[in-house]
Amino acid sequence: MWPITSTTFILVHKTQKKPEQGAEVLKFFDWAYKNGAKQANDLDYASLPDNVVEQIRTAWKTSIKDNSGNALY
Repeated sequence: MWPITSTTFILVHKTQKKPEQGAEVLKFFDWAYKNGAKQANDLDYASLPDNVVEQIRTAWKTSIKDNSGNALY
């Protein structure tokens, strides 16, 4: 039997009312992007290309902010 996979979306408010929690969410997904590629490849899954991960991180830096407009990532 083959594992079932699907596209996953991460929805994050652009302006975080609780910036500490928002920063922790981004840290978690950053960890997943750093460590997940090797795990995916070890399991014969396709990992996200490095340039796509960099696009995501750039979007975080420019889009996700606290109430004062400071970037969380």
